[in-house]
Amino acid sequence: MERARLKNIIILILALLNAFLLGSMAVQRLQANNAQTRLAQELSRLFASDGILLNAEDVPTVSSPVTKTPIRSTDEDRLLAIFFLGNDLNTQDEGGGIYTCRSSRGEALFRSNGSFEVRLLSDQQDAISLIQRFCQDFHYQDIQWNLMQNSGTVSALQYVDGCPVTDASAVFRIENGRLLSVSGIHLPQASTLSDETPLNAVTALTIFLQERRSSGAVISSVSEVYPCYRLQTTTASPMTLSPAWCIITNTGKCYVDSSTGTVTLP
Repeated sequence: MERARLKNIIILILALLNAFLLGSMAVQRLQANNAQTRLAQELSRLFASDGILLNAEDVPTVSSPVTKTPIRSTDEDRLLAIFFLGNDLNTQDEGGGIYTCRSSRGEALFRSNGSFEVRLLSDQQDAISLIQRFCQDFHYQDIQWNLMQNSGTVSALQYVDGCPVTDASAVFRIENGRLLSVSGIHLPQASTLSDETPLNAVTALTIFLQERRSSGAVISSVSEVYPCYRLQTTTASPMTLSPAWCIITNTGKCYVDSSTGTVTLP
């Protein structure tokens, strides 16, 4: 009997402790949200003093991604080639970071910096549905259709970890409803991560405002702010994804590098 009472008391104490911890976490989260709201409102007033409209609600609370270095895999290159050319491929390492795949349907060429080209020889299925499936399977979004009478181009942007890579697009060329070629950038899924602490949106916007003052750029409003990646290519590292904040203004897109604070104006 005493043992049962002791067990019930322990359970009650643990339940109260869990309730206390949950309550404490909720208070901390509320305080953090309130602090973020106050910062966003102060930032909005700071922009307004410079004649720039920035709604506090448009200041993101999400974190910026960190720098990533994609790891090239010819297996991933081959998967993309199979999508367009089928399984019956002849593959070859051409040297110099170039990898090719060929079949009766056409050929594909891949480079170490993520660029690729696919040229199609035989008739394909409906180009529109093929492009839509490709974008879904290989993480491309923001599709732009530039077609007249079933001919023209279609472009799409690759996303990594839910963030757009502003310099990684694919362009599809269509003629009379038939897909002729695909070219652009495709980044592999595997990558290494840096251990840096990237800039948050408030800091990035503050740096952006300082740069606008220094440059004298004429900007009257900010309509959207979101995290993204920018693709950097160097001799040492053919593919590096640098995190940034994209700031959409009335004059165009601006970028603040989340690692270095470097600002790129329109």
